[in-house]
Amino acid sequence: MKKKHFLSIAFCLMATIFFMACNRQYPGYKRTPNGLYYRFYTQDPSARKPEQTDFLRLSMACYLDDSLYYDWRQSESDVFVQLSDSHFKGDLQEALHLMRVGDSASFYIKADSVAIHYYDQDPESVGLKPEDLFRYEVKLVEIKTQDEFKADIDRIKEQKLQESKDVLAAYIKDNGITVSPIESGIYLIPVEKGKGDCPQKGDKVELDFEAKLLDGRSIGSTFGQDEKFSFIVGEGYVIPGWEVIVPKIHVGERVTAIIPCEMAYGEHSVTGIPPYANLVYDIKLLKITPADVLKRQKEEEMQRQQANAEKAFTQYLKENKITEHTPTGLFYEKSMVTEGQSPAAGMTARIKFDAHYLDGTPLGNSEDLGGFYDVPFGQHSVLRGLEEGVGLMKVGEKARFVIPYTLAYGVNPYGEIPPFSNFVFDVELVELIPANN
Repeated sequence: MKKKHFLSIAFCLMATIFFMACNRQYPGYKRTPNGLYYRFYTQDPSARKPEQTDFLRLSMACYLDDSLYYDWRQSESDVFVQLSDSHFKGDLQEALHLMRVGDSASFYIKADSVAIHYYDQDPESVGLKPEDLFRYEVKLVEIKTQDEFKADIDRIKEQKLQESKDVLAAYIKDNGITVSPIESGIYLIPVEKGKGDCPQKGDKVELDFEAKLLDGRSIGSTFGQDEKFSFIVGEGYVIPGWEVIVPKIHVGERVTAIIPCEMAYGEHSVTGIPPYANLVYDIKLLKITPADVLKRQKEEEMQRQQANAEKAFTQYLKENKITEHTPTGLFYEKSMVTEGQSPAAGMTARIKFDAHYLDGTPLGNSEDLGGFYDVPFGQHSVLRGLEEGVGLMKVGEKARFVIPYTLAYGVNPYGEIPPFSNFVFDVELVELIPANN
């Protein structure tokens, strides 16, 4: 018993010494089991403590090696952070869970983990080393519930919108504009008459425009440029104000449109345009391509692409002397034949592959996916042509499959893959994994 008691005391003493040694680098700081170092400057145990989903107004700065890394205190608006579960052990969320209103504290947090989990950055790309720690200096100023925070945001939005309306009203008065706004609140002022038709929903329009803020600053123009602006009416590609006014403009007509912020970009900020900005557009409609003409042009383009794809497919087979094929149109040749097992429904076929377009442009390979690629056979979860091709193989075999667009992504684009894309897959069937594994 005495020996056991002595060992227990010795262990506790060693743990204390170890903790003190680890803490020597940050004197005055305590450490949580998750590795968060913390030190309170002011602390009020009786003050309000935040709860999950609360929004915390913070005064906060971040340091790296005692140099200021980022200072949120310089922000023009208040900084709020919503309290949530931790993104990693010893993170800022864990730190905030320790605080109460009025508390001020210092926290050391792993910098590389902050970059990865909070900003989706590669730490090395922003100059952070694995041993780097951020020091956050934080004061918890105020706590708002989720409902209180939303109510504040809604109130601020209403205030900003009213301010924007007041600015627009002053602009209309100061510039002596006497036309009445249309139902949407847009002021439409004729500049040059046009003699052509007005566009309808589904038509493609081509136009010149210049956009300005109310203070006269230009934020974009196509006048004098070779490339004009075009879009299809009714597809929601442009701001709501344009969808309203462009169908009212005749070909050849030029207008000035004063568009209130809610019919422009609203509360959002885009390049050169602040939130709640009213905009002035100078617009001249140059050309209309009717919807039925667009449809015919699209059909003709699809036919051209299909013919080119089928011609290229036939030419590739001829040049590479590939003749074996299945009834579906999958062409193949085997470079290695074995007596191994063939895949059956329910099995997972583990393959190596290298894929490219017919012209040799890379499509992808198994090396980029970790060395192997698993095909759940019979589940139709991969390209139809690839699954059919794997079904022709035995373990250990190697084959080339020339997959027509009809067995790939078909007539529609898929991400960056164009429509009517034919592929070449070089495949090795490495092993078959039974269904119960």
